[in-house]
Amino acid sequence: MSEPRAESLVDPSINLKSATSPWTWLRVIYAVMVLGVFAFPAGMVDWLDERNADGWLSSPLALARAIEAVSSAVGVEQVGQVLRKGFTALVGDTES
Repeated sequence: MSEPRAESLVDPSINLKSATSPWTWLRVIYAVMVLGVFAFPAGMVDWLDERNADGWLSSPLALARAIEAVSSAVGVEQVGQVLRKGFTALVGDTES
């Protein structure tokens, strides 16, 4: 008795997306970046503020400040503070 071939087990009418597609990886990268912005909005505001000497980043800076205000209003800021304190204790950094 022979086993069925792998080709016969795959339905040709199903269109399989490749896991190595660049669009899939771009979505993953942007999702991680958005999560970082919403998890640590104050860091994003500081980073943009430091680089806004010429005023080119005023719109992204305004958006980041709005995200920071919303995260503070809904309680995300407190979670970020707890995470930073835990990271500081783990690393042993006393400056922040």
